[in-house]
Amino acid sequence: MTRFRLPEKKSQWYDLRGEVYKLRSGDVDWAHGAFFNHWPDPSRNIWPQAMVISDIFFSDQWLGKYNVESTNVILKELEDMVFDILGAPEGGFVSLTNGGTESISLAVKTARDWARAERPNVKNPKIVAPYSAHPAFNKAAHFFGLEVVRVPLTDDWRTDVKAMDAAIDDDTIFIVGSAPCWPHGRVDPIEEIGELAEKHGLWLHVDACVGGFLLPFYEQIGEKLPTWDFRVPAVMSMSADLHKFGFTPVGMSSVAFRDEALRKHLVFEFSDWPTGPYATESLLGTRAARNAAACWATMKYLGRQGYLEIAQSMRDTTDRFVKGLEGIGDLTVLSEQAGLLVITSPTLDIFAVSKALNQDGLAHGVIRQPPGLHFTITPLEDRGPLDLMLEGIAKAVDDAKSGRVVADDTAGSYM
Repeated sequence: MTRFRLPEKKSQWYDLRGEVYKLRSGDVDWAHGAFFNHWPDPSRNIWPQAMVISDIFFSDQWLGKYNVESTNVILKELEDMVFDILGAPEGGFVSLTNGGTESISLAVKTARDWARAERPNVKNPKIVAPYSAHPAFNKAAHFFGLEVVRVPLTDDWRTDVKAMDAAIDDDTIFIVGSAPCWPHGRVDPIEEIGELAEKHGLWLHVDACVGGFLLPFYEQIGEKLPTWDFRVPAVMSMSADLHKFGFTPVGMSSVAFRDEALRKHLVFEFSDWPTGPYATESLLGTRAARNAAACWATMKYLGRQGYLEIAQSMRDTTDRFVKGLEGIGDLTVLSEQAGLLVITSPTLDIFAVSKALNQDGLAHGVIRQPPGLHFTITPLEDRGPLDLMLEGIAKAVDDAKSGRVVADDTAGSYM
């Protein structure tokens, strides 16, 4: 294997820019209606302006709570805005993270240490989660010494609450619901899962990494949703990614907790080294302050008004997408309520449709159970990308029906 080596001589910035532009020329234009793979650009010239703010903090670090005063102000305002949007209860708190996996991992770590204090007889702690829950729960369990038991879904692809109840035993400390789950875009019955948590004295975590910064605004524009958040009294923690439907640049997520008293179970502390006490609320140590600055700038620029406008735009885009699919035929919309659109077919090999879309350069996701196409909704200001996608889907359906394209791979993949 040939490894790239550090160049012997200096390079010119002009040449490096040209090299990057050449590398990027073959990438999917995900920021302008690709409907998959990355989280959408909110347009409105927001990110270029957020980049200017970010560059002011280009080399600043963010380590725990020990930062320059300007960074501390930004972090505090960020935490408060997240607290507000997620509807966290008074007396709770928010911790900012690098991404959804870290947010979920910190919730698992906090619950584990809570259980050590509150339920010391539990020696082999378990998580009970629906089959559709994010793999990050298994990753966190692997790191922190827990076992995950996954339970089946109902016919509408939500958590089977009866199966979850049956899976709970004396070692269970933590149960999960999603708002929504990534594979199917379905919001789990959080109220019913909350009743289980109260019945068994368990920690309930809501994974709202996808929906946490969209569903509150969907509700405000009149969308009817099941209760999914801290309004359910049993919810102890919630993960929510700012860089998904919070529309901030990548690298910011959050985890909210119901009670400040839980912070002691979140924090890692160590003092037995020459420099003195070390304490963090994150898995990472040093973090780039520029990510937080860009996130802060985006959220303050948008404000509630901007987020409501984006929510309405996404709802309108979704409705146009669904109406266009109805005109194509042979397709069934499994879910379209929470920023994700999942399409199945009762008559077609959906993987042949997927292959035809790929041949035409139309990026999308695929799920295996049930076989389906997976799209992330974008708040489009221009109808062009959606019209192009619908034309591509119509052609792909025709290619699959006629046998011109035959599937050769039925494996969906998240990564």
